Amino acid sequence: MKAYYIICLVLFMSLQHSLLLSNNSIFNYYGLKNTLQSYNNEAQILIDKNKKLKAEINKFSKSKDYLEVYARENFGYIKKNEVFYQIVKDEK
Repeated sequence: MKAYYIICLVLFMSLQHSLLLSNNSIFNYYGLKNTLQSYNNEAQILIDKNKKLKAEINKFSKSKDYLEVYARENFGYIKKNEVFYQIVKDEK
């Protein structure tokens, strides 16, 4: 009966080693699970940004007025015979 207990103990210890210390351990599992969650969060952020950019592309393709406003705001676009006034704020 003693040999049976020793064999069971050795088997139990090897399973515990596999569960706690091997490459497929429970600690490694939770670490990978957290990494996967962070990658999923980053992917969702990128998907949302892509949706916003696609909506903006649709606005550009459908309306020349939107394109003109965008060019004026971001690139200082002015038409012929227009006068551009820039107001500079005093940061005192």
